[in-house]
Amino acid sequence: MTDFQRLAQLRGEKCEAVDAIEHEGSPDIYSVGTSIEFTSGTHLNAQFWRLIKGGRPVVSIFDHRQRYGLPEPIDALRIIREELVGKQLLDAVMDQTTGDLRFRFDNDLLLEVFNFTGFEIWAVTFPDGSSELSNYALDETRYFQFRPH
Repeated sequence: MTDFQRLAQLRGEKCEAVDAIEHEGSPDIYSVGTSIEFTSGTHLNAQFWRLIKGGRPVVSIFDHRQRYGLPEPIDALRIIREELVGKQLLDAVMDQTTGDLRFRFDNDLLLEVFNFTGFEIWAVTFPDGSSELSNYALDETRYFQFRPH
């Protein structure tokens, strides 16, 4: 079984935790990543993401620490934590063209994780220590092994 088939098997699990991953010495947009843990112990580390609720964007990592004329900077990590922790995962898929991930949760929540570069922008680590990295997601030698049916 390929690891992306295992990703789909997360269906029914709940989001247990959402934490910040601080990257010291990085420019602002790269200074904070996000770690999401599921009940199985599977971890998703994501650099770039957007949270959608009810078909409308709620917040993205690009909003984190931005003011946009508001009295306080936006705490995107607090918002995603409040929205996702305790929610059940209904579906997890990878876009065949881009390598983006989409996690659909109950309460009409959708987490999109973007694969913008050839570097490790997201990583999924399973409880047995195996992992999938965004920069290998579309590797032609493996692509047809995990393409959704």
